[in-house]
Amino acid sequence: MSFCRPIDTHGRPIILVGMMGSGKTTVGKELSRLSGLPLLDMDSIIEEQIGKSIPEIFRDSGEAHFRALETALLRYLEESPSAPREPTVISTGGGVVLSAVNRRILRRIGFVVWLDVDADVVIERTIRSTNRPLLNTENPRAVIGNLIEKRNPLYADVCHLRIATSHMGVLDVVNVVHQAAAEFFSQSEHQSS
Repeated sequence: MSFCRPIDTHGRPIILVGMMGSGKTTVGKELSRLSGLPLLDMDSIIEEQIGKSIPEIFRDSGEAHFRALETALLRYLEESPSAPREPTVISTGGGVVLSAVNRRILRRIGFVVWLDVDADVVIERTIRSTNRPLLNTENPRAVIGNLIEKRNPLYADVCHLRIATSHMGVLDVVNVVHQAAAEFFSQSEHQSS
């Protein structure tokens, strides 16, 4: 696909945020594949580093511990001299925006894109998942509704770009993200020159 030519991100990442089931991992993989930018999936990195799945971390140590791991990973990506400095695509966990610290770091380190989806789409994509600890409840639909109500203002606060993706195909979303990121990084470079 011709639209996914390389982007000069000046070493900064394209960061995907949004609810579980919004397509962050799917869009991230496709954007990575078509643009050549490496993909960092925060949940996968945490699972690899801890040696447990996300549901196991929630079960054994609780959500607060998992959120602290997300913050530690973001701080590493921002501050560590050994952190990757090449352009990347970062797929975050759905709750990464709950922390004000995380939101500040995300905006500082890269171009933040909110993949916004309707509640019905989230329910359709996640209702049968066994890998979603927050949905292990008697009424996952109510949980999803509450999460959307709580998190949407936080996604809006942190993002540089919001894309309503409920009725878009993956390649269409990738195209919008790619074009917007190219413009964002081009403008950022001109402003800093």
